Amino acid sequence: MPVYEYVCKACGHEFEELSRTMTDSNVVTCPVCEKRTAERKLSLFAARLGASKPDGASADRTCKRCGDPNGPCTA
Repeated sequence: MPVYEYVCKACGHEFEELSRTMTDSNVVTCPVCEKRTAERKLSLFAARLGASKPDGASADRTCKRCGDPNGPCTA
């Protein structure tokens, strides 16, 4: 089941709710003020950097001694 984020237009409370289908109504009841003024928010997802490399990407050059992402230390 998808999880959607909502914000109540009456009290400003933000919350998440499970939905049985993706076509459920965009307006739901706020669990705080109990008014039917909560609307679905546009949710953003987070992408993990470095999770995958594009084709032809070079091997990891991060310095094993200092952690510099530009390559090994010269010192």
